[in-house]
Amino acid sequence: MRRKQYSMKWKVIGILLVCWLIPFLFLIGVLGVYIGSNHMDMTAMNYHSQLEFNNKICVERLNQAVADSRQVSYEGEILKIRGQYRQGLISYTEAQKSYNDYLNLKYQKSSTVSSAVLWFENDGLLQSSSAYSERGNGTYQQIRRYWEKDHEAVAAFAKTLDTSVGFLIREGSLYLVRNLVDSHYEPQGVLVFCINQDYCFNSVTQYPMQESLCIWLNDEMLLPYEAEIREEWEDRSEKIENKDYRWLHGQLCVADTISGDSYHIRTEMLLQKNITMYPFYGYPYVMGGMLLSLILMLAAVLGVFRREVTLPVKALSEGVRRIEQGELGYQIKEEMYNSEFLYLENAINHMSEHLEQQILKSYQEQIALREARIMALQSHINPHFLNNTLETINWEARLEGNEKVSKMIEALSNVMDAAMDRRKRPEVRLAEEMGYMNSYLYIMKERLGKRLTVQIDIPEGLMDCLVPRLVMQPVIENAIEHGVIPNGSGTVLIRGYHDEQYLYLEIQNDGGLTAGDRSRIDRLLDMEYNTSKEPAGNMGIANVNQRLRILFGEPCGLTIKEENRKVTALLTIPWRHMLAD
Repeated sequence: MRRKQYSMKWKVIGILLVCWLIPFLFLIGVLGVYIGSNHMDMTAMNYHSQLEFNNKICVERLNQAVADSRQVSYEGEILKIRGQYRQGLISYTEAQKSYNDYLNLKYQKSSTVSSAVLWFENDGLLQSSSAYSERGNGTYQQIRRYWEKDHEAVAAFAKTLDTSVGFLIREGSLYLVRNLVDSHYEPQGVLVFCINQDYCFNSVTQYPMQESLCIWLNDEMLLPYEAEIREEWEDRSEKIENKDYRWLHGQLCVADTISGDSYHIRTEMLLQKNITMYPFYGYPYVMGGMLLSLILMLAAVLGVFRREVTLPVKALSEGVRRIEQGELGYQIKEEMYNSEFLYLENAINHMSEHLEQQILKSYQEQIALREARIMALQSHINPHFLNNTLETINWEARLEGNEKVSKMIEALSNVMDAAMDRRKRPEVRLAEEMGYMNSYLYIMKERLGKRLTVQIDIPEGLMDCLVPRLVMQPVIENAIEHGVIPNGSGTVLIRGYHDEQYLYLEIQNDGGLTAGDRSRIDRLLDMEYNTSKEPAGNMGIANVNQRLRILFGEPCGLTIKEENRKVTALLTIPWRHMLAD
């Protein structure tokens, strides 16, 4: 007699109330004191907010440099001077002076730009002007360094920008590069700013709480410069990823990403350890006592859970596993102490029995459906081919005489015999299939004469391989009708080969594909395409592809591609031999 079943829920609730309530309340109190005394998350959020504010200042200053570069294009003074020079209205010296005067006027007192370089290159002649800002920490040596070390890299970078603004980092120097284009968007010159990093980034570099700092501009590291420190920051960046902050070995690392005008900046800051560490007086002893209490109570809970949960779940899992492995109808006989698991046991046993019946029924239905689909796909015969053949035979009968007609009638008889399939064989040897194809090709050669050339390259060792009946005829017909006849003449190459798993039959023609042909082929070879909506003359290759997919699954089927004006249809069939009949 089975004992009375009780809900596991009430048993678990009773255990928790008796064994866990008091320790849980004690734990909450300790954690409350701990969190209230440390404020670690709040501290991290405060430092992140400060970094976010400092980052905005950096972006505002860099945006000013971007705006200054755009102002040159908007004002058009540089391009005006350039046009006057190229038209011969002013001399080279006058143009050079005008460029220098303009740059000095614009950037000599700039804080964001240390130096500005303007250059044009025409017919191998480089024309340039430059200016530096003392307020922006610019010097003549800075401009000289640009021409000696960085100009070639900047010039190459400028060719990738089109009309956009770009930043290039070169050994501690940050360049803003912008192409100057005329009204036809033709490049006329390049404007290069050497950015004053001390001014643009001092809101983060001079932050007193930071121990180390890393700045990424457009996913490229700008700071720090030292190789050893850069490697350390690359490792930290992988750990921080897209987070706002993270504690790394007891130190707080905050990060912020902000977008500017055509760029984005990510700043990562490692704060000083002495401002992020907080005292933990007595905490290890408290946690040790709590841990010991929890272990004892956990042992009691685990004992109950093993009997009430673990063993029933194990029995249920074993039953489900055996059903998954194919033991349909398997029944679980474990004694359950809870009403919930008893219900699951009965449900799984009932499901297993019902599933056995349903799988058997579904399997029979799928076999019937598969055979019906295959028979339906095999039943389609292209009436255009029969009509064209009969018309050709009639024409030959009137003009040529009985011998040729007799051969054509014999070939037609072979093809029609293959199509009717009196013996209901879904697969035949490749040798038999080629016999049907040779009859069909004989008729087509008589119809087209010298306009059709057929080449067959199938090794004798492939002839005993099994293939679906009439799998090649629709593809060969498609090659002749769409590749040879529209062009007036052409060659059809039939080739066969194999590997360890598959037989490959290629039908190639030199007719080429139009965009319309490509679209039609893609439509017909789509397995979801409904062939019942297609005119009978267009269904051949669709039926071949679907037959192969239904019979053998992927990657078997038909693919059609074009290369060098040659269209190749590839039939992929499992590689299987049989003894000759």
